[in-house]
Amino acid sequence: MAEGQSVAVVSVGGSEQPIIYSLNERQPEFIIYFTSQNSRRIVRQKIEPALKYRPEDHEIITTPDEQNLVASVEILLRQLPAILSQWNVDFDCVIGDYTGGTKTMSSAVVMALAGKGCRYSYVGGTARDKGGLGVVIDGREQQLYLQNPWDVLAIDALRDIHLLFNGCRFRAVQDLAEQTARRVDEKRLFFLALKDISEGFYRWDNFQYAQALNLIKRGMNVFHPFVEGHSGRELRLFYTQVASSRDNLEMIQKDTLLFKSNLSKKEREVVSQADGRATVIDLLANAVRRAEVDYKFEDAVARLYSAIEKMAKVRLKVAYQLDNSDLDIERLPRALRDDYLPEEPGEKIQLPLHRSYALLAGLGDPLGESYLDTQDELRKALNVRNMSLLAHGFEPVTEKTYRNLLEIALTFMGLKAEDLPRFPRMQWDGDLL
Repeated sequence: MAEGQSVAVVSVGGSEQPIIYSLNERQPEFIIYFTSQNSRRIVRQKIEPALKYRPEDHEIITTPDEQNLVASVEILLRQLPAILSQWNVDFDCVIGDYTGGTKTMSSAVVMALAGKGCRYSYVGGTARDKGGLGVVIDGREQQLYLQNPWDVLAIDALRDIHLLFNGCRFRAVQDLAEQTARRVDEKRLFFLALKDISEGFYRWDNFQYAQALNLIKRGMNVFHPFVEGHSGRELRLFYTQVASSRDNLEMIQKDTLLFKSNLSKKEREVVSQADGRATVIDLLANAVRRAEVDYKFEDAVARLYSAIEKMAKVRLKVAYQLDNSDLDIERLPRALRDDYLPEEPGEKIQLPLHRSYALLAGLGDPLGESYLDTQDELRKALNVRNMSLLAHGFEPVTEKTYRNLLEIALTFMGLKAEDLPRFPRMQWDGDLL
């Protein structure tokens, strides 16, 4: 679809001059005339010869009954998509001109295009015949076009965005915000900002932290002027929550450098401030969303297992400069070295979850001591997880297993469920605009 192309859908009645005026003013590349059996000839005999330009193409749709609203809407809905597809354009390019035709035909054009992101055009005038009640007098036309009903209809889209965002359906929000941005005029940047913010949280929810941070920052920059110019507290509250989430994401991004090799000088400065805690807490929060928003307990438990595993890994790295995926026993106290010797000389030493915690306990670390206090309960919960469909067995994970493992993970971190960070929530409805 070429940029700037437009399509006029024009209802044609007994008065051709307003239509000629409208088309010459707009000069759309494509024209679809909506005619009755009687007005069809007006297109060939009067409108086309009077055009001051040559459109790329045109088509005629003829209603079977110009007084039947249902029949008129039906034929438009049936034929319009095929014509637009033939020209490789979509409804975003369409302007519906409901000046001509019977009242029923004009209504049919408006109804057939409603909800498709189209603008509308109407030719009025400064003078009419029949004492001001008739048709516009030739030469006194005045085009009133580009009135965009989507600046009002977007209220419904915003209600849907509200519900979808709070349900963590960020991909759906992204698509809906992008579609709405193409349809509105006044609030286009507003919906583009929502698109970026939603895509940012979608990527965050999928652990794509760098991309998420860039998108959220970009969306916030565009969103900020709307917050400043809005009297309601709902926008400000949402913006504040997004800003808080951005700060949290920046901490998570720092944590991801802990296990990166070949750090730059700047990255070394950043990682010196990281303790890995933000990344582990984010995994816990992600698990809660999977369980309590999506009701996917298998996915939630998989994330909890990863979080518990990473707690030990991060603690060993940050507090003792030990890597449990490639343990250097020379860095261990002598009393512990024999317990971690490799089976074969020169073999890489990799510690699974339980041995990692046992090492922390041997080092006198509080996290290791917490493990010793809960290891029996932890083993039971992990055994249930290991027999699940997403691990080695065929048993579905229950909500009870999820809650048991969550409680253990929170205990290890010294947290309560209410301490976990939450994604922002929209607290507005369609009246926001």
